[in-house]
Amino acid sequence: MSSASAAVRDEWTPLRTPLHLPTLASGAKCPVSRVDSRVQWNRIRTFGSGIGPGPAYPGLGNHSGLLFASRSQYGGPWFGQKVFWYVRPTYRGPVLIRGARLDGPESVGFNGHKQPDPELRIEPGQTVHWDGQPRGSRGVPSGVRVRTPGCYGFQIDGTSFSRVVVFVADLEH
Repeated sequence: MSSASAAVRDEWTPLRTPLHLPTLASGAKCPVSRVDSRVQWNRIRTFGSGIGPGPAYPGLGNHSGLLFASRSQYGGPWFGQKVFWYVRPTYRGPVLIRGARLDGPESVGFNGHKQPDPELRIEPGQTVHWDGQPRGSRGVPSGVRVRTPGCYGFQIDGTSFSRVVVFVADLEH
């Protein structure tokens, strides 16, 4: 193994802590995370409002924390929706995102092909650019994929934080 590949792995390993997502009984009301009102979403134009406490947010706020997933372009049992992730300029480090269903045993996948990736990584400095982007902020589009409808959670980890964001997934058949 080269020292370059060891350095890359080392950056992510400390962020890969055990998931601390809540569990819900089947049929319980999903405690969907709210839009963070401290961020001026209309001014920064991030393709939707971010839910959760930040500093990294999934853009699911315009749909009240709903991921409305359609049949994946890759086939198989997964449904997906494009989600834009916004990282505030106050946080410059790596972001690791993982998830699972809170009211059942299913997982959340990201991007990938027939089989999605089990996590999404946002590298320091990684971003797409858009009109209204605050200086130093980052934004990354991704595919978020699920197999069944239900209540789900993302665990979003950085070097100085670990946050849980809860959302509902519904499927377009």
